Amino acid sequence: MKLTKEGDLLIAGIDYRKEVPVVCCMTGQMQEPEYVPMEFSRPCGKNACFRKILSTLKKYGAKEKIRAVLVLPDMSEDSIRQYIQEACQAGFDREQLKVISEAESIADFVMRQSNDIWQHRVYVLGFEPETVRAVCVRVNKRTSPMLVQVEEPESWRVGTLLEGGRDEKLAEYIGDHFSGEPVSAVFLTGTDLNAADYRKSREALCYRRRVFLAEQICARGACMSMTEEKRQYLFLSEQTLLYNVAVRSRRGGKESLYTLAEAGENWYEVHKEQEMILLGDSVLELAFQPMLGGEAIRAGMRLNDIPKRPEGATRILVELHFSGPAQCEVRVTDLGFGELYPASDLYWMDTFTLDKEEETAYGAGSDLSEPADEDRIYGGTDRSESL
Repeated sequence: MKLTKEGDLLIAGIDYRKEVPVVCCMTGQMQEPEYVPMEFSRPCGKNACFRKILSTLKKYGAKEKIRAVLVLPDMSEDSIRQYIQEACQAGFDREQLKVISEAESIADFVMRQSNDIWQHRVYVLGFEPETVRAVCVRVNKRTSPMLVQVEEPESWRVGTLLEGGRDEKLAEYIGDHFSGEPVSAVFLTGTDLNAADYRKSREALCYRRRVFLAEQICARGACMSMTEEKRQYLFLSEQTLLYNVAVRSRRGGKESLYTLAEAGENWYEVHKEQEMILLGDSVLELAFQPMLGGEAIRAGMRLNDIPKRPEGATRILVELHFSGPAQCEVRVTDLGFGELYPASDLYWMDTFTLDKEEETAYGAGSDLSEPADEDRIYGGTDRSESL
């Protein structure tokens, strides 16, 4: 791999779904990520693995230019915290690290391919000794931006080559899953799909679709998730924020919406803050724009007992985070306005729970021309507390 030029970031995708991580890297000079071979002793603790990875990466670029994207087997908050802690103890800085799920890494890998690849369904098939792990990717091109859904993996039990019948069983699975709705491309890992062992399944797999041999898909997709190329799609999952969150503001005498948080981020990583000037009524107006279609949901926080000051002489700090995929926590603090109007030490907190009458279909998307189900928002009660 080439050394990075001055100013270029060195992006590492670290697939940590198994005991030993798989690492790929790319820089601004590269079109595709490259696999970085590393030998890890077994058993290898996370701290030791991260130290070796960081040491290897520093051969290709300065430490401050390194960005690492981790693909984890478990996306629980405890698991994420543990991996981040181990990486930081090994020498990474927290701001250098990003965590994504296996599904998101697959989505990024597929969507960085040419458009003809994902015109219809895309399958990623991982060959294992007795099973084939199948992951289906769907792209809804009718929405703006496009919505990408990665379905839960399936395990196809095809047996071993020594047992016999593996080829026939795999061909049967392909026939069952690939019939009906078209499949435009398939990516294979862990196999060469040679004609001697897979005659029937190879023929079924390659019929009217493109098939690729590919390895390190998750590590490569993790690298691609950090490239400067702007996403033209939105990946939605159970960990993803489904709403753009904005505050009503005024610019140049005209009302507008200032976006605090954007849909597509992992909800547990959303921690935003913004200083603003309070104008008019002592109410903070919020707008939640659902990315699955429908009108924006509006709600407000009344800032009771805030000191009376001249128009434009009250600064507030708006802090926002999510405690769940549809649970928005907002805190507003009175900052006053310099020495003339000192801060009052008042703050207001509220929780807004976004809900639908029908269960949300994560990642499925909806046609923008179709009417969306009516949303409800709970919260916005008056509350003021002193620091």
